[in-house]
Amino acid sequence: MSCTAKFPQHLIDLIKTSKYVHLATASTDCIPSVSLMNYTYVPCDKTFKTNPPDKDCYIIFATFDNTEKYINILNNPVVSLLFHDWITANNLSVKKRTLSRSATPQNDGASTPAIVSSTPQHPSKLLNLLQQLNQAELNEMSATIRGHAIPLKPNSDESNYYKDILLRTNPDADVFINGENTVIVKVRIESAKVTDNENNTSVYK
Repeated sequence: MSCTAKFPQHLIDLIKTSKYVHLATASTDCIPSVSLMNYTYVPCDKTFKTNPPDKDCYIIFATFDNTEKYINILNNPVVSLLFHDWITANNLSVKKRTLSRSATPQNDGASTPAIVSSTPQHPSKLLNLLQQLNQAELNEMSATIRGHAIPLKPNSDESNYYKDILLRTNPDADVFINGENTVIVKVRIESAKVTDNENNTSVYK
């Protein structure tokens, strides 16, 4: 059973729909570094096909191979990821695209199903956000996930599979995903801690 099978639905929804994640890495000298990242959540039923089947769930992101975070990951693959839901953005145009309502991506050469998009883009995302914002939807919840980061070999079938998903769910981040010397990294989710605005904390392993 995957780790996320133990997660409550509101935590899964937060991971699926947050636009960005704060990625924390540390050097071998225990010097921390935090980066704001585009990412994609890939559940175990949509991971790259392996034999035996992969039962883990992953957070996927891209990084340049000369960055501090990538060097940290090579030397110390234990990472933390912070998700914060300051809005329940079910219908906001700033919400990211998601795999949650699409068919399972295939890596057998078949065409890839379309990703369900959020609402149409407005000329001013900020204006659209303010127009749609409902104070009743505020939901102050944060989640910290601990995981194990695994860099993928560039241009491998697995790397290309996850890069395609990452591009389709984050089309505005093309420069970071398709740039020269980029590496796709998958983070195996191992545990999570969720805290609300009343300091109620739950831990899931």
